[in-house]
Amino acid sequence: MVTFSHSDNGTPEKVWEAAHWPDRFSSLGLDALERLVVVSAHPDDESLGVGGLITHVAGLGLPIVVIVLSNGEASHPQSTTHDPARLAQIRRLEVTDALAHLAPDAEIHLLELPDGKLAEHVDLAAGAIAEAIGDAGDTTWVVAPWRADRHPDHAAASAAAERAARERRARLFEYPIWAWHWSTPEDVVWSGESVRLFDLLPAERKAKARALALHRSQVGSLSDSPGDEAIVPAEFRAHFARDYETLLDMTVRAAPDPVPPAPRARRSSTSEASVRADPNETLTAGYFDAVYASGPDPWGFESRWYEKRKRAALIAALPRQRFSAALELGCSTGVLTAELADRCDTLLCIDLVERPLVLARERLAGRSGVTFERRTVPGEWPDGSFDLIVLSEVGYYCSVADLRRLLERCRASLAPNGALVACHWRHPVAEYPITGDAVHTQLTHVVGLQRTVHHLERDFVLEVYEPRPAQSVAQRDGLVP
Repeated sequence: MVTFSHSDNGTPEKVWEAAHWPDRFSSLGLDALERLVVVSAHPDDESLGVGGLITHVAGLGLPIVVIVLSNGEASHPQSTTHDPARLAQIRRLEVTDALAHLAPDAEIHLLELPDGKLAEHVDLAAGAIAEAIGDAGDTTWVVAPWRADRHPDHAAASAAAERAARERRARLFEYPIWAWHWSTPEDVVWSGESVRLFDLLPAERKAKARALALHRSQVGSLSDSPGDEAIVPAEFRAHFARDYETLLDMTVRAAPDPVPPAPRARRSSTSEASVRADPNETLTAGYFDAVYASGPDPWGFESRWYEKRKRAALIAALPRQRFSAALELGCSTGVLTAELADRCDTLLCIDLVERPLVLARERLAGRSGVTFERRTVPGEWPDGSFDLIVLSEVGYYCSVADLRRLLERCRASLAPNGALVACHWRHPVAEYPITGDAVHTQLTHVVGLQRTVHHLERDFVLEVYEPRPAQSVAQRDGLVP
């Protein structure tokens, strides 16, 4: 049970500053680190506790896996404007956006365990963490919420991380969050702990602050209604604007050295140059304007047998005969659109540039229920839900970060009985940020969806994903139980 409230008058940050916290503990070096696994009980724990560390490790080019145990749907139990389902949807998108900013190449696993009841699911959480650790041993570091943070979900996350780290012989660190609020620098809770501090460069502090700001449902009010107040107000957020982050080494529990440690060697700002910028950038409208300048059918959608056959395979893979509301992402000149329109009551078609949309509107002139819009997704995402979303030959134009956001928005907009159809060219293209295979690998990480169709050829991969538990076409027709 939580014994404190975010609305309580907690310990001001100036008290921690006056205690000269950085002078009391030694710094944390990352020399032995080869893989980082971050465990978060709720969306935003990772940004609050170790957002700077995540950014630094991403800059080193090391693999990062972030496991978010719950959707944080219980953050506003008194809200009259946002029910838990809506909060879960919002917070999933927030943590996806925040992590895309901190570490664009990180893997994210959203387990969707019930917020407030993680203690009932420690086994499942431990299994997911152990799988993320793999067999690398102590070169993999697991960082999780602190067991003494006085939040039952944080304690459960710690228990799961400890079990997995012990099983796979990984190093384990824990990060405080609420302890900054309810404890004081002289509190007995800090005695006997192996406290380590990780210094943050200015760019890492800036990235962390931006990630925190992206958790809008927590740092700001949901509305002016009672019960919608900010969970992480400015005075609490001040604890996480420091130029260091605090971790507790739980691998070896050692008493604090009674002799004050030597001054910590701070990393020089010149090491900012070693922070690797993400080489993947989403292709912009200018790229496609140049492609379409070469002619009205630059990819041979209308002329090539390969394209005609692939469209036929996609249409045949649709799991239902008819759909009420469909969304086609990257419709281009509308060649596939014309065949999809025969199966849909309404069809919203989106593309990044206007030139192909002009041709698509001409091709489907007079077809009822079909609309075309110029939008930049995932940023300019359409409202509403869809029982069919088609992502054909689009995903590899995105950076890893934008693809992750795109797939999360597809998932959030998919109706309970909907289908997400993805089809992509498998051969590498120098101009594309990622490959078609990479797009479909990322699809496997979208929580709550089940793959019901998998068609793989040397040239393209075609898959259908539906919300769990999904029925087969034969089951829907009553042919099998």
